[in-house]
Amino acid sequence: MLAAQEIVELYNQRKKNDGPIKEQMRRIRDLANGDIVVPLNELDRNSKTSVANLLVQGLDQMSMRVASTMPQPFFPPTKEGSERAKNQARQKKQAMLAIWDHNRMNMKLRRRARHLLAYSNAPVVIKPNFTTMMPTWTVRNPLDTYAAPVEDADDPLPYDCIFAYRVTVSWLVRTYGEKLVGQLGLQDLEIDKRFLLLEYVSPEGIQLCAVGNGDESYEDGVLYGGFSAVMLEQIPNRTGMPLVVNPRRITLDQPRGQFDGVLGMYYTRARLQALTEIAIERGIFPEEYLVARSGENPEIIQVADGKIGQLGVVKGGDIQQLQVNPGYKTDTALDRLERQERLEGAIPAEFGGESGSNIRTGRRGDSVLSATVDYRVQEAQSIFESSMIQEDKIAIAIERAYWGAFQKSFYIPGRAAAGMAVYVPNQLWNNDFHYVTYSAAGSDVNGLIVGLGQRLGTGLMSKESAREADPLISDPDLEHDRIVAEGVESALLSSIQQQAVDPNGPYQPEDLAYLTRLVVEQNVTLYEAVKRTDQRARDRQAAMVPPGSPEAMPGLAMPGMGAEAPMQSPPGPQGLDALLAQLGG
Repeated sequence: MLAAQEIVELYNQRKKNDGPIKEQMRRIRDLANGDIVVPLNELDRNSKTSVANLLVQGLDQMSMRVASTMPQPFFPPTKEGSERAKNQARQKKQAMLAIWDHNRMNMKLRRRARHLLAYSNAPVVIKPNFTTMMPTWTVRNPLDTYAAPVEDADDPLPYDCIFAYRVTVSWLVRTYGEKLVGQLGLQDLEIDKRFLLLEYVSPEGIQLCAVGNGDESYEDGVLYGGFSAVMLEQIPNRTGMPLVVNPRRITLDQPRGQFDGVLGMYYTRARLQALTEIAIERGIFPEEYLVARSGENPEIIQVADGKIGQLGVVKGGDIQQLQVNPGYKTDTALDRLERQERLEGAIPAEFGGESGSNIRTGRRGDSVLSATVDYRVQEAQSIFESSMIQEDKIAIAIERAYWGAFQKSFYIPGRAAAGMAVYVPNQLWNNDFHYVTYSAAGSDVNGLIVGLGQRLGTGLMSKESAREADPLISDPDLEHDRIVAEGVESALLSSIQQQAVDPNGPYQPEDLAYLTRLVVEQNVTLYEAVKRTDQRARDRQAAMVPPGSPEAMPGLAMPGMGAEAPMQSPPGPQGLDALLAQLGG
C-alpha cells in the first residue's frame, strides 16, 4: 500500500494530466444543469439563456434508450450434456440476477448511461457489503475520478483509481476525531470548512486519507509548507483484483462526449436570442430624443408616460423616436444554429415530440430516427456488455474471498413462491467464465418486443429464444414451466366444462357443485379439487346401502349415472343347518 503523501502526489499528477478533459466535462455539466450565463459585452450586462436546451433533451432520450433493456448473464455448463452442470449453470445465473436485483442495477445503468454519453466514461466501484453480505455497486462521478492509464483503450479495468470528494470539518471530527488530534489544523477552522478526501482503490487495498487544511490552494499544487495529509483508513483487498471498472466511449485518441461539439453553437444561439430579445424590448419602449428647431431653445414642459396615457409637452423643439430593428435574418440564423446543434449532437426533432417538415410517412420517420439513434445505442450497450463482464468477475471474487465457506441464500427474481435458493460461494463459483449480452443491442424495449413478435410470426425464431431475448422474462426456464402448467390447466378446465354440459357425463349436479365449492370457497387448486371429487365418487359407488335409503336415490342426476349408491341384495332362503341351529337341534 502507498503512504498518504504518495497518494497525494499521484492525485496531483493525474489531476494535472486530466485538466483539459475535466474542464470540458465541467462545461457539459454546467450546460446540462442550466448554469450558463451569456455575457453581452456590447451592453455591459449578463443574461440567462432563454433557448431550448437540446443537450438535456438528447442526453435524456439517448440514455433512457440505452438503459431501457437489461442485459442477461449467461454461464455455460462446464460439462456438455450433464444435467448437474446445467443446473449449476442455471443457479449461477439466478444468483447473479439476484445480486443485480439487490443492487438495483437497472437504476444504476440509467445513471451510468448518462455519464458515458455526456462525460465519455462511466466509473463504478464494487465493494463487499458486510451488512447484506453481498457485493455492492457504487456509481462514481467521472468529474472526481482519476483512474490509472491503460494500454488498451477498450480495457475497462484500470489497475488503480483515486476518487476525490470533499467533507466538512464537523464530519471529519465526528467520524475520525481520534486520528486527527493535533493534525490538519482543525482547531483553527470553522466547522463547515471543507476538506479534500482521497480514496485510493488498488488490488492491495482501499485507503482513505484527508488532505490539506481546507484551503483550495492545496489542489493547485502547493503540497507542503503547512499542509499535511493524514491516513484515515486502510482496508486490505482480499480479492487481489482491481475493484474499479471504468468503461469509455470509443473515440480517436482522447475522451470525448457525444455532445461536446454543441457547446459553441449553444453559446452563439443563446447570445443571439438574448440580443434579439433586447432589441424587441427596445422596440416596445423606443428611445426618444428632443430635437431643437432652428433658432430656438427646446424645453420639456411635461414628460410623456404612455403607460398611463399622459401626453408629453415640449416647447421649442420636436420629439423623435428611434426605432430598433432586430434584423430580418435573425430568425433564420437562430433556426440554422438549432439545426447545426441537432446534427452535431445527433438530436432528432422526434426526441421533443415533433417531426421534420420533410417527413411524410411513418416509415420514413422510423428510418430517420433509426439512422440517428440505433447505432449509437448499440455501441453504448456493447460497451456496457464488456464492462459488466469484468464487474461480475469482481463480484464473484468478492463472494469467494469474503464469504466463500458460508451458506448464503437469495431470492430468485420473478418467483412469487418458493423463490429462495441456498448456495455456498466456493462450491457455486467454481469459475467466473460467463457472458453478458443484450437481447438485441441497439434496440430499445419497444422495438425489441415488436421485432420478437414478427420473428415468431414468420417462424424464424423459437419461443425459447424469444423468452431468452425478452427483457421482461428473467428466467426463461421458469417461464416455460409456467406456460406448460397453464396449458395443462386450461386443457383440464376445458375437459371439465365439456363433460359437465353432458347430462350423461360423469359430472352430475351434486359432484359439480362439490367441485365448485372446493375451488371457490376453500381455494383448492383445480387439479386437487378434481382428485377429491373423483375419490368422493369412488367412495360413494363402493358403499352398499339398504334398499329405500336416500343414498340409493339418483336425486337431480339421471338414474344409472353413478350419482346413487348401490343397494344391498335381499337375503335368500336359509339352509337346513341354520334352521336346526335355530331349533337348538
